[in-house]
Amino acid sequence: MGTVLITVMLVSIMLFASGCSQNTSEDENRVENIKENITEKRENLSNLSENITEKRENLSNLSENISGKKENLSNLSENVSEKRENLSNLSENISEKRENLTAVRENLTDRI
Repeated sequence: MGTVLITVMLVSIMLFASGCSQNTSEDENRVENIKENITEKRENLSNLSENITEKRENLSNLSENISGKKENLSNLSENVSEKRENLSNLSENISEKRENLTAVRENLTDRI
């Protein structure tokens, strides 16, 4: 009977040790998976940070481009206003020249 009891105890101890070993292996796998996930998350975070920096630079460039376009539009508006004023002055000059020509014709007609 003593031999059977010792055998049963040895088998129990071996099964327990085997179970502990299996749990340790599973725990090591879990820890390894967690490490890989953390590494992947760090890489993703780094990429996200780079993307945010790139987007900020793009936004800054876009803002500068918009400011340049506003300035160009303002200059264009000023140029159009100047051209309208020049056109108005030209129209007045043409009217004056016509009046002068009419006066000259009348003078010539009166002399003849």
